[in-house]
Amino acid sequence: MKSTKEIIAKIASFTPVDGNWFRLDELVEELWKSENPELAIKSLFEVFERYPNDDGAGVFWTVLHGLETLRYEAFLYDSLLRKPSHMGIIMLNRIENNGSKYIAGKSIIELKENIKNNPKVNSELISEL
Repeated sequence: MKSTKEIIAKIASFTPVDGNWFRLDELVEELWKSENPELAIKSLFEVFERYPNDDGAGVFWTVLHGLETLRYEAFLYDSLLRKPSHMGIIMLNRIENNGSKYIAGKSIIELKENIKNNPKVNSELISEL
């Protein structure tokens, strides 16, 4: 079995080949079985950022559910400020739908305004807010 750091490095350099996300799915499965999956939180959000309008052929949902078992909120906040993604916005909406007005101690409403005012964000993502 690979170390968590080796798995993270492979996730960080992952790119789908001909639309095939299977290798990422395998890496994520290995990650969740590793001793320290929390070390990969930032790298997993960076995958969302590299493919902001994608769901990774469903693999991103596995990532989302795994992240939700960890202390991910500050990483999500930072990711949404850097480069909002479809999956990041879904995660933010899930937090808000659970009745929370804050993420990582910061206002969800203000974060959404920052996203809406980010010129790098396409209108498709803004409509998900």
